[in-house]
Amino acid sequence: MVCRVGALVIATQRIGYQPERSSGVCDMARNRIVWFNILCLACMVTVGVSPVGVSPAGAQTSTKKPVVERSPLLKEPTTPEESFVASVLMVDLARLDLAAKYLDQFQESEPDDSLLLRLRDKHGTAEFLKLAATKELQPGAMTLLEQLNAAARKQAEDPAIVDAMIQRLIQGPPERDLAITELRNAGAAVVPEMLRKMSEPAMIEHQDTFVVALTRMGNQVIPPLIGALDSPDERIRAAVIDTLGWLDAAEAIPYLWFPAFDEQQPMGVRDAARRTILKLSKGSADRGDQLSSVVASNELKRLAKMLYRNTDILPVGEQGGVNLWSWDSQQGTVTEKNVSPDIAALFLSTRFARQSLALSPEQAEPQRQYLASLLGLEVLRHGWEKPRVADPGSAMYLGLTAGEETMAQVLKEALEAGRPSTAVAALEVLSQIGTREQVLSQSGLKSPVIAAINSPDPRVQFAAATTILKLEPKHGFSGSNRVVSILARSLTDSHNSRAIVIDADNRRGRFMTGVLSEGGFEGFLAAAGRDGFEQATTSAGVEVICVHVNCQRWDLTQTLSNLRADARTSAIPIVVYGPAGVRESVSRLVVRSTPAVYVTESATSSDFLDQMLPYMKTLRTPAMSPVERDQQKSAAAYWLANISSGSLGRIFDVSQAEKELSTAAEDPAIAKNALIAIAGIASGSAQRRLSDVALNPQTNEGIRQTAASQLAYHIQRYGLSLTKDEVIDLHSGWKQTQSPIVKSALASVIGSLRPNPTIVGERLRQFPTPPAN
Repeated sequence: MVCRVGALVIATQRIGYQPERSSGVCDMARNRIVWFNILCLACMVTVGVSPVGVSPAGAQTSTKKPVVERSPLLKEPTTPEESFVASVLMVDLARLDLAAKYLDQFQESEPDDSLLLRLRDKHGTAEFLKLAATKELQPGAMTLLEQLNAAARKQAEDPAIVDAMIQRLIQGPPERDLAITELRNAGAAVVPEMLRKMSEPAMIEHQDTFVVALTRMGNQVIPPLIGALDSPDERIRAAVIDTLGWLDAAEAIPYLWFPAFDEQQPMGVRDAARRTILKLSKGSADRGDQLSSVVASNELKRLAKMLYRNTDILPVGEQGGVNLWSWDSQQGTVTEKNVSPDIAALFLSTRFARQSLALSPEQAEPQRQYLASLLGLEVLRHGWEKPRVADPGSAMYLGLTAGEETMAQVLKEALEAGRPSTAVAALEVLSQIGTREQVLSQSGLKSPVIAAINSPDPRVQFAAATTILKLEPKHGFSGSNRVVSILARSLTDSHNSRAIVIDADNRRGRFMTGVLSEGGFEGFLAAAGRDGFEQATTSAGVEVICVHVNCQRWDLTQTLSNLRADARTSAIPIVVYGPAGVRESVSRLVVRSTPAVYVTESATSSDFLDQMLPYMKTLRTPAMSPVERDQQKSAAAYWLANISSGSLGRIFDVSQAEKELSTAAEDPAIAKNALIAIAGIASGSAQRRLSDVALNPQTNEGIRQTAASQLAYHIQRYGLSLTKDEVIDLHSGWKQTQSPIVKSALASVIGSLRPNPTIVGERLRQFPTPPAN
């Protein structure tokens, strides 16, 4: 299946083509004239009625309340259609009280789908929209519009109804005009069936009729027609290109470059595409000497790069997604799918990069761009939490075959473009095919793998840290301390989306943590900017930092500057909140601290969240799911244990993570690796932590066994650091434990304490002689 988005707007200018108006417009005009004449007649009949607030000559002014004006209609509506038309007319006359009355009459008649569609075809969708936009007619008018939309969708999705429209389309001028009006009103949803019918051999003679119908349906058909450019039928492709030209569809130019110069396309399609490009971009089809395959390849390369680096150039619908129209070979027509802006942009980038590569196979840039977009698209489509497997036919597999140099460049460009999905995939590929040179500066330039540990994105940071460890560097390097710090932060992830609130006013700050809790965040309050910075840099899962404008002990400017300067917090969204009157004075500071937004403080949580949450939804990378966090936590514990017990400990200092490892020792999922890592830290606190876990009767016996074994190892390696009382507790716990495996492990600890001969002799005498058999 090949997909295209039909709504990409490139910087080109439409040139004023106006499609022919249908007879439906004339019907609406005639209908308005009829009602205007009725109104005039009504005015003549009621000429004796004095206007409100004006007394006839010679009459005394009345002190009574003025009587409400009568309806200007000569005759009250008696049918549902007359009630609908009367309601629209009263809106035009600003008689909204009467408009509501007639609309109620219309809705009380319970109009069915056929009546709604007939009214739409006769009077136009604009009349329904006018009623829905009138505040005084709500909620009834909006309900009516929703009923019409539902009826229209049902009509467009019914092949039999659409087929009947198409049959009328080919029956001659009278029927054709009515069919075009019906098809136009049905919208883009009928285009797939029209394309399917066009491909039938019996419809070849009616090709021009379909082109005229599609053209008169207007710009709404452009997106599905762009999707139809990948039809395997040459006749369909040529007709679609001609239609796009008649519609002055400048947004279609990017999709015409490849068919215009692809040698695999028939000459008729290539010529049609070139003529349309020239018409839309140059205003004339007679300047073909300005186009070439080189120009086309360069333009496609530019488009691919632009979409890779800028997601926000695509138009986003009300649901927050981008509509992609695709050619479905099984259905023999186009289908529509709504996807996220990131997926849409990467998909289009892959399409244009692949086409540029086909026109210029020897160019390295479209090669890298195609691979980069493929890798990022694969990650997003499969989901962040799914393991990335290099199966044959996958982008990861293709990356393995591309070589270390190409993948390093792909990683570098992904970091520059802010594409975390591509960066993570590239790092995972490099972890399998890369060499130790990737952690060294190359030709005076910083290694992209090292640069990735300072990426704003936490996923990229973690992937970079594990990639470096898999490459097993033999020497230290600039930024090596960041590796352990990244792993340590992942150990303490609570599975909740955390929010740091920095506010010197304790009461207001506590209120804010409550507000954020309603928004799905676990709030942590810091009274000073410095304290909030410390919490943000040492905690995992922080997804937003809320800072009051009157921040103290770092002021607002210093707090925001430090948050943006530190790689651990540089990409965390910041919400600056305060009074409405302060917004303007801090606007430049907020802009410089992007991603950041100013939110007016409110007495209600709903008002604050209504300002904050829409902004949070616009951020590119979604929050990590609980599955992802568990995966990172498990991997972090494994690598810290590996560093602690192996040769990597000479380069990476695990003691930086002692606090996080000590907490992780209570987590059954990662406790064993955490204890192994603790055993590699030469400190008395590490030894005491191992002893505490080993002696805790509430802890799982498997974890206690590991703790006791690692305690014995720690004592052998670094010497005894426990106090006399702690040693006594150790002996007591050893004697009292009932678990054989724990008792055995603690025995190794007792032996590591180097008991004197008297104690050894006493223990030996207590051991019975084995029986003869």
